[in-house]
Amino acid sequence: MKAKAIFLASVLLASCQSSKQDNASAAEQHKSETSTDHGQAQKLMIDDLAGLAWLPDEQASSTQSELWRSIRRGMQLEIPRNDRVHEQKENYLKRKNSLQDIAIRSEPYMHFIVEQLKQRNMPMELALLPMVESAFNPHATSHASAAGLWQIMPQTGRNYGLKNNQWYDGRRDVADSTSAALDMLQYLNRMFDGDWLLTMAAYNCGEGRVLQAIKRNKSEGKQTDYWSLALPKETMLYVPKILALSDVIRHNQRYGLQLPETDETRALAQFDIGQQIMLKQAAQMAGLPLAQMKAYNPGYKRGVTAPNGPHYIMVPRQNLAQLQDSLSSEKIVVPASALVIKNDSKSANGSYKVRSGDTLTSIAKRLDVKTKDLKRWNGLKDNSVLKVGQTLQVANKSSITYKVRKGDSLYSIARRHGVNVNDVKRWNSELSKKGNQLQPGIKLTLYVNHSNASGS
Repeated sequence: MKAKAIFLASVLLASCQSSKQDNASAAEQHKSETSTDHGQAQKLMIDDLAGLAWLPDEQASSTQSELWRSIRRGMQLEIPRNDRVHEQKENYLKRKNSLQDIAIRSEPYMHFIVEQLKQRNMPMELALLPMVESAFNPHATSHASAAGLWQIMPQTGRNYGLKNNQWYDGRRDVADSTSAALDMLQYLNRMFDGDWLLTMAAYNCGEGRVLQAIKRNKSEGKQTDYWSLALPKETMLYVPKILALSDVIRHNQRYGLQLPETDETRALAQFDIGQQIMLKQAAQMAGLPLAQMKAYNPGYKRGVTAPNGPHYIMVPRQNLAQLQDSLSSEKIVVPASALVIKNDSKSANGSYKVRSGDTLTSIAKRLDVKTKDLKRWNGLKDNSVLKVGQTLQVANKSSITYKVRKGDSLYSIARRHGVNVNDVKRWNSELSKKGNQLQPGIKLTLYVNHSNASGS
């Protein structure tokens, strides 16, 4: 049974966050608000719910899915009895249907997040942050440009090593953004001496504001725990939302909340293709609808993995074997048109007009291609001089993977694809290590003209 997920245009339960300070540090630049921009959230295909089994309250104790049991077992935070938590709990219980929809939508991502939290020995309450941040919509974007499941701001993403270029936005990537968010939370937790409430508050409004509030309370002889601090209004609600949500999920039977039965085979697995691939072809190979493939890989902006990486894709575990089998028998074709980025210095036919101050290295970096490829496409050498106004060809060939068959030779392969034998050797440096011997089953990378890209 294929994975079922609902992606709604409106993002529920997302929180707002106050504007970031001018001198905000890494976590302070996390975001200035986390309320999702409903007009920016991408509308995705809504799958039917026929394949999802719901757990009746009376059966939940014996048949509850392992995912939610694992989340419960890993919860570490005490739920205080105060008005702020009680109010948020009442809000959730008034919208049980919305909460159930988010629980369904979270499944493929939640499996991955829970596994990462287990490896780091972090509280499972943190797995609920994306419920509050983005309602588990990976395409969610706030008014302040925070993006993805974890609603990470652009500068924060850069501080934590997330790429963001014309091909790829790591803030939206499920694996990369989760790693960055958990790195940030661990950094903040060390800063606040293991206090997870202060950690979550700092994730919301920035560590600077929390530290200032602590300093102010100390100077006034007041307590410095989270509940005693005067923080931005949204942060005063943010932590109670997480705690209230954890209480509702921990005691869902008591509150009459049904949670969907989950299946580990629907969990996302990270698979490195090893080269660029169109998401459309990857979806066909894995036996997934394209809409689902895009939903699981929202970091790729152009429907294709980035030229210089990453080249991995996220697919449900139940589709992984089919993808691997397909890759062993089919070649990967990336049309030249998919490698063309249009901007004011490039034309639609894959060319770039040199500007003052340009170098091969700077152009390659701007276009997110390799300098050696840029030189190869244009017959340039290391000492070639660029002239302002000069037109460079970009990605005028398609990269394909060819699986060697019995009886193949370098000559026959090169002739079939309209390329030079020496080029085949140069593109596949490992051949020289094998004395140019071709063994059936090995894979060669070929750069062929678009008209020959689909040849076998």
